[in-house]
Amino acid sequence: MRQPPDPFFNTIYAIDKTTDAYMIEAALDNYGDIFNEWDPAPFKRREIDPDLQVYLEGSSNEISFRYPVEVMFTLPPGQRNEAIEHEVRVGLRNSFNFKLYLMRKEIKQTNLLTLRYVLMGIGTLWAARLLSVPAETYTITSVLTEGLFIGGWVFLWEAVSLFFFSNREIYHRYRTYTRLRNALVIFQEEEDPPPPIDPPLFGADRG
Repeated sequence: MRQPPDPFFNTIYAIDKTTDAYMIEAALDNYGDIFNEWDPAPFKRREIDPDLQVYLEGSSNEISFRYPVEVMFTLPPGQRNEAIEHEVRVGLRNSFNFKLYLMRKEIKQTNLLTLRYVLMGIGTLWAARLLSVPAETYTITSVLTEGLFIGGWVFLWEAVSLFFFSNREIYHRYRTYTRLRNALVIFQEEEDPPPPIDPPLFGADRG
């Protein structure tokens, strides 16, 4: 069931009446503004412009994940080209797909590191427990045991930190990139401004 729009964001973001999706709008001079100007690859393989990426991520983060979003690019009059727009849509999707691929690798590495810290923490605490029995007799053993206990809890805290803090940030970015990848991309031309109205001449007949 589609979520009703949030009245607060109605004053900040336009809403597509047909989909009830919040529209993230950006004005362009040309299609090349969407991608990194230093990347010579075709639009289908070009990296998204860093400033635009920051803007899209920030706008997406302001809107709850409960609501769908769309991306609307506005071009100057007479600039639209359907063939290029198709390449741009494919390029944006490929760019976010690549970011998601890198994040899946990052998540896997973080999970492996978390598991490693857990095993090291448990192993260190187990060793400290074995040495704690004769520790009352030898001072050196007592100091070593205390160090092992501290080290074991440090390893476990690192595992908790990675699991609850680092993973949370990574998964949030993963949801953001997935949302932007799946967002409908719309193009429109800027409306021509109305012609200026000449002011009445001084002293004209007022009838």
